[in-house]
Amino acid sequence: MTDSNRLPFGNLDARTLHICIDMQRIFLEPGPWYGEAGLGVIEPISRLVNHAPERSLFTRFITAETAAEANGCWQRYYRHWHAVTQAEAGPEVLDLHADVLSLAAPENVYDKLAHDAFDSAAFRARMEREAPEALILSGIETDVCVLATAMSAVDLGYRVIIATDAVASSDPASHAATLNHIYPRFDQQIELASVDAIVESWGLT
Repeated sequence: MTDSNRLPFGNLDARTLHICIDMQRIFLEPGPWYGEAGLGVIEPISRLVNHAPERSLFTRFITAETAAEANGCWQRYYRHWHAVTQAEAGPEVLDLHADVLSLAAPENVYDKLAHDAFDSAAFRARMEREAPEALILSGIETDVCVLATAMSAVDLGYRVIIATDAVASSDPASHAATLNHIYPRFDQQIELASVDAIVESWGLT
């Protein structure tokens, strides 16, 4: 995993967007999907947001109301994870964690029904309008929704930076493997950098 004081492909400009992925109560409070490590990335995420509040977007993973209402193999998924459906868990657990919600302007929050942020038509439209020079990804989980979003961003031709100390997973081994082995496979398209390095390299004028 790279964690230098310089981004491999140079500084970031004011068109860069920070995408904070799925920092929701359902992942950050005790329950079937609780990932305690996610609490540890709230502070570095806050540093990224505070560096450029107007350039920070947020996503929420919206679970199905019931398994029967899900699409295709998502039905099997929600039969297994029935405790996280809105019918059982309640919609309020899908809210952003309070410490993250305080950072997020409502117009910058995008809901999605799948792992990938680009699943949201509104998010895709925002990307087309903004035409960002690069996307910085933070949030949870490193090996699921962050990974899925990174793969779509790469395929769409975006420069992608993973904030290594601002992503987390409920599975430490998978988190480490993704940072150490999966993302480096895309070393010409995905950059790995600490929040300090990103902030230092991100010019806003």
